Amino acid sequence: MMAGVEDQTTQARGWAVPGSGEAQPTRPPPPPGAPADHGPDGADAVTGVPGGAAPITAGAGAVPRVALRPMTAADILDGGFAVVKARPRRIIGIAAGFVVPTQLIAAFLQRESMGGLGIADLFSEDPVLLNEQANNNASNELMANLLVSLIPAIALVCVAAAVAHLVAQWMMGRDAPAGEMLGVVGRRWWALLGSFVIVKLAEGFGLLGCYVGIVFIMAFFVPVAPIIGVEGGGPIEAVKRSVRLTRGRYFPTLGIALLMGLVVAGLLGNALSAGFQALALWVGFDQGWPLLALGAIMAQVVVLPFVAAATVLLYFDLRVRTEGLDIEMTAIDVLDRVA
Repeated sequence: MMAGVEDQTTQARGWAVPGSGEAQPTRPPPPPGAPADHGPDGADAVTGVPGGAAPITAGAGAVPRVALRPMTAADILDGGFAVVKARPRRIIGIAAGFVVPTQLIAAFLQRESMGGLGIADLFSEDPVLLNEQANNNASNELMANLLVSLIPAIALVCVAAAVAHLVAQWMMGRDAPAGEMLGVVGRRWWALLGSFVIVKLAEGFGLLGCYVGIVFIMAFFVPVAPIIGVEGGGPIEAVKRSVRLTRGRYFPTLGIALLMGLVVAGLLGNALSAGFQALALWVGFDQGWPLLALGAIMAQVVVLPFVAAATVLLYFDLRVRTEGLDIEMTAIDVLDRVA
């Protein structure tokens, strides 16, 4: 399992993730003499890495933990799947809570696309009437397409903030429940929405570069949602911090973002939703928009948690490389043990 996702004994600690906006309660330490689960030669039983960072406690009490270290693109992508796999019902359930309503709204707004007509209608209706009907709805389609591109993106921002809080709590030795993850999103919705607007306005300047500029501007804002989920703060502060974290690692961040968005999310998402989209296109979006929504929901429930988790790992990787977060947390851990 890449990205160092491993299980370790839950330990009481008096510290929070450096930079975190709020400290969370810790769980009690394990009982004395609790058995340690090691592999051969002292290897970590989950990762198989010799000399694991901490003993592994078998059973439901084990808390996943992300080992802080510089990560490659493969570590981050594989680690995204590992994070979701560690708590699939919790993460996918929260993602579904945001994906289902947003995709239903997006599909409903698309019901007038192509005049609400399907491919089957092209063989049975007068082409002149079909063209007039489609032209009459051109402005509505433009507005619908704009909203369709924005609404699901808001779901990704919310899920990324929730997953960021979860992973940060794993580093503290505790497992945040779903209600706590949603509570972080609820308390910081204004910062998430405000930063989303700022980022989209900044990306709008990329239109001057024939759309290519959007890609290059996007890299500066990839970790904005995890920053808000872990550190809190306002939208402007989060955007500025995102730029500070990424400017020294701009091209690696851009490359990982493109891999997440185009190769993984794009190919996998299209593969899962293509069949439903084809059926909706055949019957017409006016009647087939529920099929369109179903395909998008199936794709996003699978893809969005992975993209959110990989984005969170990218955020922590940037902090490790630019701020020495791994060294700082190791020092704090040692001081806590001595105390």
